Amino acid sequence: MNDLQSHYDRIWESMEFPPYLQSIQSAIETLNVTSDSRILDIACGNGAIGRWMFKQYGCRMYGVDMSPVALEACRKAGYETRQLNLDSDVFPYNGKEFDMVLLNAVLEHVIDPRDVLKTGWDRLRPGGKIVVLTPNICWIVNRLLFLSGKWDHRLMGGTRGHISYMNKSQLEQAMTDAGFGKLDWSFSPMCVAGNSKTCTQGLTGMVIQFLNNRRVHTWQSLWAFNFVVIGTKKDGKIK
Repeated sequence: MNDLQSHYDRIWESMEFPPYLQSIQSAIETLNVTSDSRILDIACGNGAIGRWMFKQYGCRMYGVDMSPVALEACRKAGYETRQLNLDSDVFPYNGKEFDMVLLNAVLEHVIDPRDVLKTGWDRLRPGGKIVVLTPNICWIVNRLLFLSGKWDHRLMGGTRGHISYMNKSQLEQAMTDAGFGKLDWSFSPMCVAGNSKTCTQGLTGMVIQFLNNRRVHTWQSLWAFNFVVIGTKKDGKIK
């Protein structure tokens, strides 16, 4: 755990606003967040999305993460925080007390994504929302690279922590099994532009910048670089 914790400490020491978080801002803006809203940010990182939400809504942010560096950044931003390893520790905040759960670039980092989704369901009030962002392993570019034998883990923002990719049908089933309905996939982006030369220079850079964060309204399984999914907590018990 210490080695993995050190890995994430190094990431959050250097990263400000991760490019992929821009993809969920427009999704969150549709969800009627107010100053009274209680938001649980699971694997909150450096709290970049929380800082934006504080500024926009003045809502109450709660975060869990395994990295002390990340948690310190979140505390400075105004979060209430708890240190937590999602794969092994007992999750805090028992009870249905949150209006929204954020899982931004989280599910690909855990051994059992379904368990994390169920944990989110259990912490939401009835009718509460979950916002999930995770890479689409079946993005059209990935398919072509797999066929040619040239797929590169780094294309998906791959780090040592990426261990659980899902396609759309798998993610949809996992969210449904966890107790979420009214799934909205329409905020999924066609592309997310980073800061590398490939993303910023030449013809390739021009294409990537043009496609950056353009929403995919249909056929997300093929065209979406990341899935951005909004789900609503249904009544009843999880499976």
